[in-house]
Amino acid sequence: MNARILVTLPVLTMLALAQATGQQNPNESCVTAKCHATFGKAEFVHGPVAANDCTPCHQLLPKETHKFAPLKKAVELCIQCHEPMKKQAVLHKPVAEGKCTGCHNPHQASQQYMLRGGTTAEMCFGCHNKEMVKKKSAHMPVAEGECLTCHTPHTGDKPKLLVQSGNDLCFECHANMKEDIASAKRVHKPVAEGCVKCHNPHGGDGQSLLGQDVPDQCLTCHKEMREQLAKVIIKHEALDIDKKCMNCHSPHTANLDKQLKEDPMTLCLSCHNQPMASPSGTLANMKGVFEKSKDWHGPIREKDCSGCHDVHGAANFRILRFNYPREFYTSFSQDQYELCFACHQPTLVQDASTTTLTNFRDGDRNLHYLHVNKRVKGRTCRSCHETHASQKEKHIRESVPFGQWSLPIRFEKKLDGGKCSPGCHAPKDYTNASAANKKK
Repeated sequence: MNARILVTLPVLTMLALAQATGQQNPNESCVTAKCHATFGKAEFVHGPVAANDCTPCHQLLPKETHKFAPLKKAVELCIQCHEPMKKQAVLHKPVAEGKCTGCHNPHQASQQYMLRGGTTAEMCFGCHNKEMVKKKSAHMPVAEGECLTCHTPHTGDKPKLLVQSGNDLCFECHANMKEDIASAKRVHKPVAEGCVKCHNPHGGDGQSLLGQDVPDQCLTCHKEMREQLAKVIIKHEALDIDKKCMNCHSPHTANLDKQLKEDPMTLCLSCHNQPMASPSGTLANMKGVFEKSKDWHGPIREKDCSGCHDVHGAANFRILRFNYPREFYTSFSQDQYELCFACHQPTLVQDASTTTLTNFRDGDRNLHYLHVNKRVKGRTCRSCHETHASQKEKHIRESVPFGQWSLPIRFEKKLDGGKCSPGCHAPKDYTNASAANKKK
């Protein structure tokens, strides 16, 4: 047996109390049926035992008592044959205390290196907490009892007797992650600081060795998001389904801001590519809407859905960032149109007369004001405009809902004005030069 492998096998207790009667020569009597009959019969046997020679480790004191004692104390006995441990910064506790027999059986064992227990893991769990393998997710080496994949058993120069430092140890197996980090434009801060910031190297209460399930794991650092989500009335459903935060964000590396997997609009349309039920009604297949529409609302042209929607959650319906009327008809107040006025001037619907604010005017008569600014039954912006996109310029709607019907608007843009003939009023023309339709 390789003496370098059978490191530090002290036998402080070995046969010290062994007693026998009859013959006084240990070489003749120790492994007889009267004494240690099972010695030498295991798969792995210590060299002196295999040679039926007890005297390298034991001495008979005195002959008449047939009592045996170790020749030397602690590790001194083991290093007679085995090379002394290399002096390093970190010592395994049994090594530091000179208790080689805490892990090694000095006579024989069923495991290589004379290790105690049926497996390496059983031996380690003799001291270390076995609860780590009962977690929701267990690290493969731990689950398979291969503790020595990551740890050196005796001494080392890395904390916790690790065979490599920090992420370098993880990259021994997760080589693809090392390549991703090297090539990515952005690396998640915890990844740069160390994989163990998020992952428990033995076992986790969350999936993928995480300390908690997502999103709770993410919210341990992103406390501002935890506070925001606690206040929202409507939470984006994407946070609660499938991969949750990781539906949109890459937890390790990314090439886009905020660890996004793809550009924001592509991400949104990866879900909004079919009609979807929601508490506020059916959401349209937005991908289909954009594909068939020529004129897109400004934020959509910029591929920025978050210009109007808070992608995590909001107090407003359809997770809108600011107030916007849910109703098709409503009395006007500036606060109700907070979302629109984040980009558009409030005077667009506050000034009854203008020659500069808009071309939707009959002479100087502001037709936006006429439609929207009413005490009762003011038309909301969506009465005439599609909020995302349409076939017509200024994303004018092709029709408006009225109960179970859909009434066509039939809007036409002219050189100096336009006309429409929707179901809500008689056909009307307007011109910017002078009033075409007088107030009646």
